[in-house]
Amino acid sequence: MNRLYLLDSLDGFKGLVFRLLPAHLAGSIACVPMTTDGPWSDAEKRAFEAAVGIPGERTYWAPGGFDNVPAASDPRARAEWVHAVATIKEPHVFLDPDTGFYDRHTGGSAKMVLVGELITMLSTREAVIVYRHQYWPKSNDAPREVCSYVWHGLRMLWKAGLYSFAYQSQAASFFFVSRSRSDLEPFETGLRHAMAGLSSAIVNRRLVRYDHANQ
Repeated sequence: MNRLYLLDSLDGFKGLVFRLLPAHLAGSIACVPMTTDGPWSDAEKRAFEAAVGIPGERTYWAPGGFDNVPAASDPRARAEWVHAVATIKEPHVFLDPDTGFYDRHTGGSAKMVLVGELITMLSTREAVIVYRHQYWPKSNDAPREVCSYVWHGLRMLWKAGLYSFAYQSQAASFFFVSRSRSDLEPFETGLRHAMAGLSSAIVNRRLVRYDHANQ
């Protein structure tokens, strides 16, 4: 997360998704803003928490004592940060990186989280939720109703042995990720209940899954 984009339309999107979840689920999610600049003022932190809808007592601004996400070029600090996130007590964690998740770092970036790091974080909890920006993968074999970057991300997670589904939006999406499909069912079911009465075309456009049947 970067302060320059605080309270933009995409922060509103994040808050929307959490408002659609059942209250008991939303209340079990911790937030790691994954800041890449700062220091953030108390007012900026409170504004972010209000926009996303996760209160300060469940928002972890400096896991491991790191005010910003350590860059990949500092592997020791990065490993300490990942371990600190993995030990957060809530069963579900929302990660808000600048750009999203990938299977490898490009240079010394702190703007993303690795799939391997997600696996480490999942060793101690049921699910992680990851915000991801739109981008344009080289291959575009997604079904007509699915954004190519969403399809690419879901396939990347599946190849890593993880279960996932996405709440798909045009400019950015949420990926719900777990080691077990059953741990994702409450999230997907809750979102579908929130969309009850909408056309299947709308629901299927918003909630997208990639699994073995797609191979």
